[in-house]
Amino acid sequence: MIYDEYLTTAELQRWILEADVSWNSVDRELALSQPELLDQVRESALIESYFPIYTTHLMKACWDQIDITAVFSVQLYESYKHFYALNRYLEVVGYRPLSEGELIAARAGNIENRIEDPVRELARYMVSEHFAAYFFLRLSRQAKDPVLQRIAAFIAKDEFRHTQFAYDLLESRVRNNEQARHVALEAALNFKHVGADVVPQVPISHKNDLQAILTLDKKMHRLCGVSLSEFSRKDIHVAY
Repeated sequence: MIYDEYLTTAELQRWILEADVSWNSVDRELALSQPELLDQVRESALIESYFPIYTTHLMKACWDQIDITAVFSVQLYESYKHFYALNRYLEVVGYRPLSEGELIAARAGNIENRIEDPVRELARYMVSEHFAAYFFLRLSRQAKDPVLQRIAAFIAKDEFRHTQFAYDLLESRVRNNEQARHVALEAALNFKHVGADVVPQVPISHKNDLQAILTLDKKMHRLCGVSLSEFSRKDIHVAY
């Protein structure tokens, strides 16, 4: 079962907030010298705080699909851990940490959301985590403060793993199912980041991240037998 493999991998890669992050070593001066980057950290924290609501919607839509609900139970823990780490960093630095009121307001606008098509939503989630992984990877290299570098690197590793397990969940659903492959490709092509549910502009490492885009194109080709660039050119028969 996919959950066994995913849980084992998550346990082996788990980082511990108090043991692996040196909170007392945060360099406030270095951190505050990059206010635009801290704004992105803040927006990222808000996105991660949204996952209890998002995951609840996904669980309702997929209540009878044991693999999805099992894996997303681990994902929820990790995403909220990301929120806590990022917001705690903002608190230590003294740069606009998120309040409970802001978290509730972000949730309120999405409380009635419904997920109608699990395949479409899994594709949306996979692409969201793919770009999030590259964002945090770039953040780990752009940050001047070594503590933020370390936090971002930990989160990037988690996000790459989330991308892979979403891919694995999708793979079993698109195999020998042309309609499902078409839905996944269409969702990826007309992609709306999960974070766009709660922030007006999702943080990105830089506009048109070519490496992330090319990697996604190859990933979709492996998954569906057709790349996004090919799929976008015409109404194509999607088959292996």
